[in-house]
Amino acid sequence: MKPKKQCGAHARSTGAPCMAKALPNGRCKLHGGLSTGPRSAEGRQAIGAATKARMAAGQLEKAIEGRRRWLDAGGREHLSRLAKARAARLRWKRLMT
Repeated sequence: MKPKKQCGAHARSTGAPCMAKALPNGRCKLHGGLSTGPRSAEGRQAIGAATKARMAAGQLEKAIEGRRRWLDAGGREHLSRLAKARAARLRWKRLMT
C-alpha cells in the first residue's frame, strides 16, 4: 500500500508540516494546490506591474524593516531550529524509502 502524498507546507510558528492530502503539484488546496498562476503573457505582465506598483508604494521598505526587526528579535535562532528540523525530517524520509 502506497502512503498518501502529504502537502508538506510548514507552519512558520511551529515548523510542523501540513498533513493534508497533496494535489498533483505537491500542495494541498489551502497552500496553493489549486493555483495555476498566470497562464498568458498578459497575465504575467499584470502580475509584474502590480508587484512593481506595490514595491514602489513603500511595501519594499516596510518588508525590509519588518524583516530586520524580526531578525533582531531572535529570528536567526528560529530559522536555525527550523533548518535543523527540516534536515532531520529529510534524513528520516530517506531512511523510510
